[in-house]
Amino acid sequence: MRPGWFLSCCALALLAAGCKTDNVTAKKKAARLLDATRYDSADVLVNALARRCPYDTGVLRLQVQLYSAERRLREATDALRRHDSLVGAHDSSLAVTVLMSALKNGDEQVVVCAIGACGELALAPLFTSVRSALDDRSPYTRCVAVYALPRYNRDSTAFLLVPMMLDDNPVVRAEMLKSAARLGDTAMLQLTRALGYLETNDYVIWNYMVMCAVLGNGGMADRVRRELNGKHDVLRTEAAAALVRLGEKQRLPTVAAGLRSSEESAREAAANALGDLHATEYLDSLANCALDSVEPVREAVAYGLGEMGDARGAGAVRKLLTDHEAAVRARALIAFARLKQPDVDQIATAALVDSSCAVRASAVAVLLAAGTKIP
Repeated sequence: MRPGWFLSCCALALLAAGCKTDNVTAKKKAARLLDATRYDSADVLVNALARRCPYDTGVLRLQVQLYSAERRLREATDALRRHDSLVGAHDSSLAVTVLMSALKNGDEQVVVCAIGACGELALAPLFTSVRSALDDRSPYTRCVAVYALPRYNRDSTAFLLVPMMLDDNPVVRAEMLKSAARLGDTAMLQLTRALGYLETNDYVIWNYMVMCAVLGNGGMADRVRRELNGKHDVLRTEAAAALVRLGEKQRLPTVAAGLRSSEESAREAAANALGDLHATEYLDSLANCALDSVEPVREAVAYGLGEMGDARGAGAVRKLLTDHEAAVRARALIAFARLKQPDVDQIATAALVDSSCAVRASAVAVLLAAGTKIP
């Protein structure tokens, strides 16, 4: 390591960490380093600033620029998503540049993360890329595309998603059921048009009717009931949840049964659905799943307990606040706030120094929502 470079890094770190340092000056310095392509020095300064000011949107923007310049696209995409959730707005040109690069990356995890971010940010220039992902060979990529498209809130979305009910992967079909439920009344009009185009295909019409049932057409509920006899627990769970939304409350035990499935995706789906349905009669069963060995399931449990809004679930959520996975801690913090626990401000303040940026961002969101001054 060159001595000059080491001393430069130390000086930059001290600049960012000093108690009397002007953060504005430090951010300007980091921007100049990025413009000069001095990425090693910029990395030291930007990360030191991020540790000191985890809720500063200017610092998050610098992180996105740095990670993008260094081709660390997964980190850039994650930082971009935090940036948007933190302030409710984003730099569209920067977002498009970063996500376009991520979508062209050969790493499937990077692409999947980018498609999810495209949906959350609903950036118009990237709609075509998300739509194209419906034809990807990877079921994970197709699944996240099905998740992302409805968030663009376009009239054409329903027609694009109809064929996905025929996907050969049960997880993709399950995501389709959830996406259909989010599309709303406009989707019904588009699905009617879609039926006119696809009426020669009996299988597509059959699945079209399933979507109609999920969207609220009770006359088609018998189509959804057929999913209850499928061989995949995740589809049975999602179908039962759809029927509950249509008024068949007797299907709730089938939804809850998903918590006992050997399929990880079914347990996750059940936890999310029980929360969405506010099925507090299964609160204890859901709370017991807080010890599940699979991280996405524990995250879904935190979500479900928060959505139920019943203070009896606070004990399980409190345990999840110390989970070893950052995604679980972040979700648990939001759930804890929804349960209106008296010490939520204290816990959120303590989480501002969590090792995970996702947890720190959740802590800021909780404190801002409560009107609490951030220290």
